[in-house]
Amino acid sequence: MYGLDINFLNDRPEYVKDVPKQRVSEPSLEDPRPILLGAALAVAVNGLVAGGWLYLSQVNTKLQADLDKFNSELSQLNTQVKDLEAIKDKSKTFKAEAKALATVFDQIKPWSALLGEFGTLIPSGVKIAAIEQKEPKIPKTAPKKSSSKDQKKDKTAQTPAPPKPTATISVSGSADSYGQVNGFLLLLQNSPFFQGERTKLVSATKKPNPIRLELQENGSTLAPEIPKLPQIVEYKIETNLSHLGASELLPQLKSQGAIGLVDRIETLAETGVFQKW
Repeated sequence: MYGLDINFLNDRPEYVKDVPKQRVSEPSLEDPRPILLGAALAVAVNGLVAGGWLYLSQVNTKLQADLDKFNSELSQLNTQVKDLEAIKDKSKTFKAEAKALATVFDQIKPWSALLGEFGTLIPSGVKIAAIEQKEPKIPKTAPKKSSSKDQKKDKTAQTPAPPKPTATISVSGSADSYGQVNGFLLLLQNSPFFQGERTKLVSATKKPNPIRLELQENGSTLAPEIPKLPQIVEYKIETNLSHLGASELLPQLKSQGAIGLVDRIETLAETGVFQKW
């Protein structure tokens, strides 16, 4: 037979068995290595922070110096830009004045040149009694207020302005025949100083010759018969000055002796106001 032995001493409260406790090692103040390592680590961290701050401070100082330099250069450049803009404005003003002056000279057709042209064109047997000039009447129109749509249309399609009306020239005189008057009319129509399509014969009428022949007194009792001179043709021709400017008529102006105007136009052409012809 088997026997079962059970020990119930461990279950009794009054019986406590001594259990050995584990010992935990505590830091000893006699070993300074942890303190030194901590202090060294703190010094290293503080050194890195101080070095980084010093580096950033130097970089910031350099950047501020560069910024001040750039601001100074920018201020000088702004001053130079303002000076250039002022020069451009003055240049535009001078160009506008030069263009206005050139326009005035370009519109001049001196009477010396016109009279020289008449003298060159007039055929034999034709006489000029009077030359009149009438300036055109230009109506004054109020400026129209342009809307945004009109401005867009003007930008997309700009039509050239019609030429300004020119002065009307009336030439009257006499000729020996209608053929001479007609020849004079054709020559005026082909002249660059006048508008061919506006040159027309206003009137041509036969009239008695105003010249009278007289006999000198002599001792003869018989007076010879005084011959009658043939009739003359009194005419009137109207034309308009050409739209061509003086800069486009330089060869004709030179040939008619308008040297002063030619010299002024050539001087303006050298400065670039007039295009080279």
